[in-house]
Amino acid sequence: MAESPRCTVCGRTLRDPASRARGTGPVCERKTRALRLLATRRPALPPYVDGRPVDDVPASPLF
Repeated sequence: MAESPRCTVCGRTLRDPASRARGTGPVCERKTRALRLLATRRPALPPYVDGRPVDDVPASPLF
């Protein structure tokens, strides 16, 4: 990736050489890293109700 004078996420001016090389500032890097981690996380087991996956359980009436 070529050096960028502005953050590719928010558009702010990048002053640190490492940030320029990365293309994002330190705050946007932390935010996007957290989002990437959340996107790759999967639940260990699907939630079950009465032995059936939650997607298979019919919705109950609200009233």
